[in-house]
Amino acid sequence: MTTRSYLIVGHGGQGVLDLGNFLSYDAMLHGQRTAYTPSYGPETRGGKVRCYVVTSDEVIDSPIVDEIDVLVAMNNPSMDFERVVKSKGLLLMNVSLIDRTPTRSDIEIIGVPATDIADKMKDQGLGLSDTRVLQNAVAYGAVLAALGAPFDEKLEQTILEHVYLGPKAKFVPANLSAVRNGYRFVNENREIQRPVCA
Repeated sequence: MTTRSYLIVGHGGQGVLDLGNFLSYDAMLHGQRTAYTPSYGPETRGGKVRCYVVTSDEVIDSPIVDEIDVLVAMNNPSMDFERVVKSKGLLLMNVSLIDRTPTRSDIEIIGVPATDIADKMKDQGLGLSDTRVLQNAVAYGAVLAALGAPFDEKLEQTILEHVYLGPKAKFVPANLSAVRNGYRFVNENREIQRPVCA
């Protein structure tokens, strides 16, 4: 049985819930069951946002677990959840916005400047006034690479088209580029970008 749990934490405006959708639909397209549980404050932007995702080949008993396999930490406060990552699990940090030093030595820690990578995409003619909105797609690509999943451009486009419907469909190409950039960054910088634990 293959079961994996994710916790994505950040603030409003970072696309935390969409990132959870990416991971959920990816699992569904691979024939797995998935549970998606969002949690957010009353603010649209700036409020605390988190999302649990559980994927499995079997029936999922609970959509929220005490210990998680993968933590995607998008800002400084999200590092409070480092303690709930399973031993030998993965902490993927958005080091653009996190200056806290990890304290665990029993998990894999990968630092990805997701916000900076997205911000630099403004010169790629994507038609977005603020490409930092793509930081969640960068983080998604980074998670795929960190977990050793192959990059399948057609599959990723299908996932993005599922999440961005109607008028939002115009954002699919930009998001696909961001996924590709996050995936490439981890594959090219995995070892040198790993923060040193305190």
